[in-house]
Amino acid sequence: MSIMLLLCVKQQLASFVDEMDDWRGEGAKTLLYGVPNKASVGFILLQWAKPIPPRFRQKVRDDPDVIDYFVIGPDILITLE
Repeated sequence: MSIMLLLCVKQQLASFVDEMDDWRGEGAKTLLYGVPNKASVGFILLQWAKPIPPRFRQKVRDDPDVIDYFVIGPDILITLE
């Protein structure tokens, strides 16, 4: 199991949260999402029951609305490569 924190442009947060339903079959579960009081960015906290799919990883790397992300758990070794 891995935990991923994804930071995005706050105007796209609802779209990202909706899209995560499409990844449920790949092992994704949205634990928490929102916009912090001070930072003007959206965040999504995800739990992955399976390894994070390479195509999802590529999507967050390529999407200009994703500000940053990090992974905690077994997939961290892949993230650091």
